[in-house]
Amino acid sequence: MYETLERFSIKYMRVFDIYQHPKYGIQAVRRGFSWLAFLAPSVWAVRRGLGLVTVMLVITTTLMFDIAQLAGSWVSSPVAQLLLLVILVIAFGLKPGFSGYRWHARVLEEEKFSLKCTVAAESRRQALKAANDDSYNNDINVAG
Repeated sequence: MYETLERFSIKYMRVFDIYQHPKYGIQAVRRGFSWLAFLAPSVWAVRRGLGLVTVMLVITTTLMFDIAQLAGSWVSSPVAQLLLLVILVIAFGLKPGFSGYRWHARVLEEEKFSLKCTVAAESRRQALKAANDDSYNNDINVAG
């Protein structure tokens, strides 16, 4: 039974850009939408060490909650308040969600990391492993 399930399982591949620094090693930056940057932009930016971006996101997140609190005082229904908060989270999270990985890549480039290659892999760990594999010498690698 497990063999049948394994045979039909679809592996979800993500695309990672691999950046290399002579002193600090390699970093994998995923392409696409970042759910963590969408849902918790400040936390995501701190985890990535994004300095100025972190400050900007803390300010905008604080502003979002101030707007929600102010608007919540005008709206008496708890359902409407919750709906308003969800709308604000979506509105303030879209930009970090769509741009987060590009911001991370830009910061790495500013810190003198250079783009080594692009890897399609299931996870960041597999992408880093594939990038270190000497048998890969193309611009785009697929980790298996």
